[in-house]
Amino acid sequence: MKKTILSLALMLASLGSSTWASAGVIGFDDLPGEETTVVANGYGGFDWDNVGVIRADAYPGSGYELGAVSFANTAYNRDGAPVAISKAGGFNFVGAWFTSAWLEQEISFEGWRNGQLLYSTGVSTVIDTMAPQWVQLGWNGIDTLVIYNSSPTPWAMDDFTVPEPATLGLFGAALASLAAVRRRRSSRT
Repeated sequence: MKKTILSLALMLASLGSSTWASAGVIGFDDLPGEETTVVANGYGGFDWDNVGVIRADAYPGSGYELGAVSFANTAYNRDGAPVAISKAGGFNFVGAWFTSAWLEQEISFEGWRNGQLLYSTGVSTVIDTMAPQWVQLGWNGIDTLVIYNSSPTPWAMDDFTVPEPATLGLFGAALASLAAVRRRRSSRT
């Protein structure tokens, strides 16, 4: 019995040290929304190349304001250039909300793993300045997501969504097992 509890405690400790930073939805609202703010590598468990963050109200009536899905900030492609979002060890990308900041434009995506192209959108997605558009890709096992745009104008992105990692499910299962062992132990005494 003590061995079972010790095993479960060790499993919980090892799961507790796992990185869960990339779980769920990244909304960028906990970052300063100053226009010069660059999303730092490591934020949300990812490396961000050419991604900035801006307050939705920085330019009233723009796609930044109309593209904010979760609270106050949106991410954007700095200088209207392509973006790369990567994570060592890989990730699964569900999708995100996109709005063009100033002019209607097209965006397209590529998903890479170890330098090999795994996914590519065959058709570009048209985004405008009036309302956010959900772009769902559901790509599994990539380590880099590249976002291209048809014109050198910024777009706004919000609620970057990745599924919760499996370790979170394991953590829940371990807690349930520990509770079951405790119940069984207390019912015997």
